[in-house]
Amino acid sequence: MPPRTRKTTSEDVEQTPEDAQTAETAPTAEEPEAPEAPENKAVPADVETKTPVVAPLEPPTQPEPVPERDPLTTAQQLLPAELGDLIVDDSTGQPPTDPDSVFVPVMPYGSTLRCTVRLVEHVGLGTYRTPTTRLLVPVGAELKRDQAARVVARLREQLNPAPAAE
Repeated sequence: MPPRTRKTTSEDVEQTPEDAQTAETAPTAEEPEAPEAPENKAVPADVETKTPVVAPLEPPTQPEPVPERDPLTTAQQLLPAELGDLIVDDSTGQPPTDPDSVFVPVMPYGSTLRCTVRLVEHVGLGTYRTPTTRLLVPVGAELKRDQAARVVARLREQLNPAPAAE
């Protein structure tokens, strides 16, 4: 049997710079060789990436303003084709005593009139004429002169009912 030899440590043996480099790079039995990381083939390493011109990712500092609703001014938006049985002021529950004061002109010589009270009408809807209250003209609504004249004429009819024809 051959005689046993003693292991030498790196301090005992002087190494040349070439031996030191090979010792550092050579894998030892205790440390397994680490697998190399796969290359990212989606982005080439040599090419500089360009930033696309797009909107920023962070939210805007001020929220966008909410668009204002258009005022209700057309006859289809405000007045039904047939006015109801009874038009009343919503705050009192009674028909206005002075129909001419319900609408005031917006401009001195303009063609639009502004409603000064909230007018609702009591009607019977459906086959069985179910009693219902619905909004006719809100406070501050601007109507054209002919639309306001229709409402005022109906208010006058309510104040002075025509005698029933026999």
